[in-house]
Amino acid sequence: MQPRLIVVGFGNVGQAIVRGAIASGLDAPSEIGALDSDPARCIEAQELGIRVATKACLADAEVIVLAVKPQSFIAAAESLAPIGADGPLVVSVMAGLRSASIRQALGGHARVIRVMPNTPAAVRRGITAIANDSGLSAADVERAEQLFASVGKTVRVPEHLFDAVTAASGSGPAFVFRFLEAWMHAAETIGLPPEAAEMLARETLIGSAVLLDDTRERPEVLRAKVTSKGGTTAAGMVSLDASLDALVISALTAARDRGAELGR
Repeated sequence: MQPRLIVVGFGNVGQAIVRGAIASGLDAPSEIGALDSDPARCIEAQELGIRVATKACLADAEVIVLAVKPQSFIAAAESLAPIGADGPLVVSVMAGLRSASIRQALGGHARVIRVMPNTPAAVRRGITAIANDSGLSAADVERAEQLFASVGKTVRVPEHLFDAVTAASGSGPAFVFRFLEAWMHAAETIGLPPEAAEMLARETLIGSAVLLDDTRERPEVLRAKVTSKGGTTAAGMVSLDASLDALVISALTAARDRGAELGR
């Protein structure tokens, strides 16, 4: 049996997609192939019951997911091309690279759709943006949406906004974790021992995220419920409000602009 789904690049994102497809029942392990130049990753694929794919498998696949680093794509494309319009749907999770550039590198005729997941896909709580202006059929867009719904939620966004999507959600988990690091350090700085500082900050972040998810309240509503006038939270907010918005805008702008550079 030839694989229906082939993942090119079996790193963290590629593995998350595969695990989600299997867990959701969308694809059986025997229907999935992995293509990676790293022998260790090929072994990881085989341990999941997934086939190690070859170029000969590509023509018979339904979907090919490009999960390589953007900087490695040109080399990868040389081993994949040509892919025709009647071949598999090509789904790119690569930051920066435009669908037109990917199509050209694959021979000029491939059906290409861009998506942008994030690392919580590894625990099936990701958010994936899917380009809704790719010019593909509704069936192709829905097939991509179905695949990424297996690792979390999806949202349709025009491709010209994908550099902003990459900054907001693709890079977003790193910004959250960096904030947690700063939080833990600050807790130590005001006198808490390291173990307690980590547990208090970590569990507060996790609990707050669950509260946000379970209640479906907007963040400003939940924040207001914790912030009593003249209280301790309000005192801390004075400092945060003085610089946090500008700092976050600066971070997302830098990430967005880097995505644009990668595209060029």
